[in-house]
Amino acid sequence: MIEKIINAWEEFVTWLTVVVTYLIEAIKDIGLFFLEGFLDALLAVVSLITPPDFLAAGLTALVASLDPSVTYLLGQTGFTEGLAMYSTAQTFRLYRKLFTLGIW
Repeated sequence: MIEKIINAWEEFVTWLTVVVTYLIEAIKDIGLFFLEGFLDALLAVVSLITPPDFLAAGLTALVASLDPSVTYLLGQTGFTEGLAMYSTAQTFRLYRKLFTLGIW
């Protein structure tokens, strides 16, 4: 008789563990559902922003329209390397703020 009660209790605990596990997974899924909706809405808002006219053609077209002597000066001073380092630093900064939710 005691063994039946112990077995019934163990089955109940096993069932309860499964139910709690499923509930925790459902809560995580609901959170992901709302996060996905928020990020989709944010993407829609960002895609509505139009770039300025001088950037619409790209940075290459902007630099190509410069005077050849200015282009030579920029080449000799390391403008492209400096711009690459600046872009990398800004990208790192934005990703750092994104992943730490703006705290760092």
